[in-house]
Amino acid sequence: MSQVAVAMLPRFAAWRVATWMLLLLAAFGGVQYLRYGDWPYLAGTLVVVVACAGGILRQPWARQALRVVALLLVLWVLASGGLLFAQWDQFAQARAHALAQPRPEILLLVIEQARRSYLLGLLLKALLVPLLLWLAWQLGRPEVRAQFVVRR
Repeated sequence: MSQVAVAMLPRFAAWRVATWMLLLLAAFGGVQYLRYGDWPYLAGTLVVVVACAGGILRQPWARQALRVVALLLVLWVLASGGLLFAQWDQFAQARAHALAQPRPEILLLVIEQARRSYLLGLLLKALLVPLLLWLAWQLGRPEVRAQFVVRR
């Protein structure tokens, strides 16, 4: 293969993988928000989807928009994670209430399942924060910035 052909091959870009992951998560969330009629979150999800699609296609307008979206999502993840964490002590209260019932087995099972769901949500939010910050940082780097060029 000639040097020109090698130079024209697209290189692997981890920021594009992260953008795809964000797009897929936003699309899944959008389906959930549409299903439950949560229109403000659905509108926000559509903004995220459009920014991600533009970033994947390396449209010049999308780079800065995707950086802003990633940073706003970090703030949203931190706020919603904080709200989840603030409610953590309610599981101990619910468990104590369930133990006071005559047959607490089913209640304890439901409480434990909810606790695990909360824990999984907190874990996913904890993983999203560094990923989104990394994506915003990557989109500001000169090497990545050069990939966003106006096409004819």
